[in-house]
Amino acid sequence: MSLDDRDTIDWDAEDDRLWFHVDHRGLSIPCCIDALCLYFAFGALTLHEIDATHAYVSRRGWIHSAALGKAGRGGFERRPERPQVFVHLTARDV
Repeated sequence: MSLDDRDTIDWDAEDDRLWFHVDHRGLSIPCCIDALCLYFAFGALTLHEIDATHAYVSRRGWIHSAALGKAGRGGFERRPERPQVFVHLTARDV
């Protein structure tokens, strides 16, 4: 995975969440944070993509730390539509 891939975020319009990756012990872990979490905990003005993205970018370090903490505690999820385990951050996590 290149450095550019690691810093890429993707908006999931169906579930209103941003997807990103964090590095944990040499592995790239897929993570997502939902728009409600970005709104309640990180100051997004609305639940829309542009505001959620701005909130994510402005608090990226803290969000990545929270995702790594949850991964370290084994807080992974599995979904039938995703072949990989991932970390899902919600307002309950922060």
